[in-house]
Amino acid sequence: MLLNCLDTVLTEKNNLQAALDFNNQAIGQFLNGILEARLADVCYQLTNIPIILEDLGFNYLYSIGLDPELARQYSSNLKKIVKNNLDGDNHIKLTELIEKQQIVELVQSDEHKRLIAPMVSRGKIVGYCSFINTSFNAVDWLKMKQMCLIGSVSNYNKETILDTELKLNIKGGFLEDMIHNRLNPVVLFKRARHIGVDLGKEYQFLVLKGDPNLYPNEKDPIGGMNLIEVFSRYFMERNLNILISEDSQNIAALMPIDLFSKYFINVDEFIRKLLCFLKEKYPNIPFKIGMSSRSKSLEDIPILYNEALISLNMNSQQKEIMYFDDLGAVGILFRAGKMDDIRHFCNKMLSKLLEYDRGKESELTKTLYYYIKSGQNICKAAKIMNLSIGGLRYRVQKIGEILDADINDLQTSSQLFLALQAGIILGDLKIE
Repeated sequence: MLLNCLDTVLTEKNNLQAALDFNNQAIGQFLNGILEARLADVCYQLTNIPIILEDLGFNYLYSIGLDPELARQYSSNLKKIVKNNLDGDNHIKLTELIEKQQIVELVQSDEHKRLIAPMVSRGKIVGYCSFINTSFNAVDWLKMKQMCLIGSVSNYNKETILDTELKLNIKGGFLEDMIHNRLNPVVLFKRARHIGVDLGKEYQFLVLKGDPNLYPNEKDPIGGMNLIEVFSRYFMERNLNILISEDSQNIAALMPIDLFSKYFINVDEFIRKLLCFLKEKYPNIPFKIGMSSRSKSLEDIPILYNEALISLNMNSQQKEIMYFDDLGAVGILFRAGKMDDIRHFCNKMLSKLLEYDRGKESELTKTLYYYIKSGQNICKAAKIMNLSIGGLRYRVQKIGEILDADINDLQTSSQLFLALQAGIILGDLKIE
């Protein structure tokens, strides 16, 4: 009996020592400023147990020690259990996890179990961390507790920083001043240095169209932060300290290309991943992004912002990201800013056709747009508009008669398409 007690005490002592060693090493990494993903990497090195990180909706974020596709599949399976109230025993444990913020052990298949813990900040769950293995011992539970405690403190620190920035609107106000050219270069660089922003040597503007006042339903498992907070955090978690501002309709971000290069990040690929992330988090919002050209002069920042807005407004339903450099002549036309001249040009080119459409309640203007956009291809345009080839051919002939012009002539069709695109940007035409 005494020997059994001594063995038990020795086992508990060893368990505590193993947990303490793990805690000391993980805390040391945390004090060096690592992010959740790096913390997971460190914990995997210390435990050799695969780890999955998921957001509040059990959407896959990151994994280490597992094939990413397999990890995504595990996350998807867990999400189905949560959503459909499947698997009685696991569902009871998930209730303890979500409502009581307790660490629980789930059996997800014959091949693996999951030791899952909530990542908490300010009393609210902000995500989940899981060990994936065939079985777990008491030390694994202690290590998971320590890992989640460190992760929660890290989340709290970042949330505090983010809240401070958003409430004081330091960065947003600074960017607004830059957009409206209210700062001289000396003040500009001084303020940038004060808030820790590296302005870099080359710049590009991003403008995101969404609903920055969106607050998800508190009962929704995604819940928690609004769009501007999610957007800002996405950059913060990748060590990209950039200037962000918002208005009633859009979120704008000034992106120093040098900063992305520093972390070996391709800007275009980053934007695509950002859009995918937002669409996954808010599947019911039709996000659009407008991207400016690039410039090496801070004096061009107001111009870059306008370019991004133009690109955003020019964005069609088929294209979620529009680059100003892809707009060609219509972009240059709008950058000149002479709206009265642009509107006069549009009216001159299209007024007869628009009047005919209004009088006959027809769609000849829309037909012209798709006909030219499809490269004067009758079959392709007919398919887009769900018309017969004969019907489309008749419309094209009618358009030529009304405009008294050969719309198949390259120069004429280019001018007409420019007028159509400009009318869409101005809001005078609604084609798509």
